[in-house]
Amino acid sequence: MTRFALAVTALALTGCPALDPNRGLSSTQPPAQLLDYDEFVCAVEPVLIRRCSYLACHGNVDHALRVYSPGKLRAGVAETRNQRDGRLTAAEVEANFESAVGTVYAASADDRAAGNDRVPLLAKPTAARVGGAEHHGVGIFPVPPAQSLDHDPEWQALASWVAGKKQPSPPTVDCAALFTTMGLSPR
Repeated sequence: MTRFALAVTALALTGCPALDPNRGLSSTQPPAQLLDYDEFVCAVEPVLIRRCSYLACHGNVDHALRVYSPGKLRAGVAETRNQRDGRLTAAEVEANFESAVGTVYAASADDRAAGNDRVPLLAKPTAARVGGAEHHGVGIFPVPPAQSLDHDPEWQALASWVAGKKQPSPPTVDCAALFTTMGLSPR
């Protein structure tokens, strides 16, 4: 290589920023370490299925947050009603987990702990009157009769999971039985 080529290369490289090993993300932890899978299956996924999985909303493969659910969006071809309405497969649960983690992953630990508007999973479905983004004109949380997020157990389940905290399971949820029924293993 000539001296001129070396000089041009050196000059070009001095103006380039260093590569970001985190690729702009505030966390380099894999999603399985960042957020709890078992808590997701027991407390968060049921909320997403109940509140967000409608075919015109997040029950659509083209949406950033996509939620597979019985009777609605399925990962495979559902040729019969039993296939469409049957329990979720392990692959669908994993896809739901990864999709939900994707809405949280780039938020800083402080934002996740505060449950603030920098965490799309928490801000977008929240009514504007309580500080949320109220996406597409719909504020899902707080769910009546709750008047505030502090009194909405479904939003609290999402916020606790995002913050890395475990909520006590409602008396109506037996997580061990839920995993058994779904044919899944806790992690």
